[in-house]
Amino acid sequence: MDHTSLLDRLTHHYNSIPWCAALLGRPDVIEFIPTSRLLEDAAGHSPTQDQLFRKTLNNNDSIPHCIGFYRDPFSSNSSDPSSQPIPRLLIKSCSLIYDLCPGVNGFNGTAHGGLISSLMDEAMGSLIFINHQVQTREEAQGRRLPQDVLDLNNVRFFTASMTVRFLKPLYTPQTVVVTASFNKIEGRKMSLDVTVEGKDQTAFAKCDGLWMSLPSRKL
Repeated sequence: MDHTSLLDRLTHHYNSIPWCAALLGRPDVIEFIPTSRLLEDAAGHSPTQDQLFRKTLNNNDSIPHCIGFYRDPFSSNSSDPSSQPIPRLLIKSCSLIYDLCPGVNGFNGTAHGGLISSLMDEAMGSLIFINHQVQTREEAQGRRLPQDVLDLNNVRFFTASMTVRFLKPLYTPQTVVVTASFNKIEGRKMSLDVTVEGKDQTAFAKCDGLWMSLPSRKL
């Protein structure tokens, strides 16, 4: 299966769930395969080398489906850049939709807290990754990004800390949306906000994430 076929299959699956279809059906929404589920190349290599979400949890008992989406930053419906922090990310927010099955449970039919934290970490990583992908695509087409947008070409980010607040038990099986949003950049520090919500926008968990940057040559 190639990238396009996989994305089509995931889109078809989530369009069969009415509230997910409403999220994906907005005219300025762009779907993507989460970084941890990107396919291996012919040599068996994956861009992120992820094993937990791409292999271990990728089964019918754990997380059989997930898809990412963000709002087109070049759409007329996007937020006004003048109201955003400087420097900023081109794509301010992205969401991952997960189908969670009982294989991710910890206590009493609810998703394990460590797994919920991992979902939020994945959403933050996907936000940074998709920003870099869009930057690469725009530059390949000869378009320069706005001057107030952070250049991700020569820097890499890693998770430094996560302050997680569990708000309600997350019973499975259940489909949830995990949304990571850019907050601010101060020096080498990037602050992100994350929420885990259900179909009625019930919040199960929130997180204040801190990511640190290093020049690419040091990684």
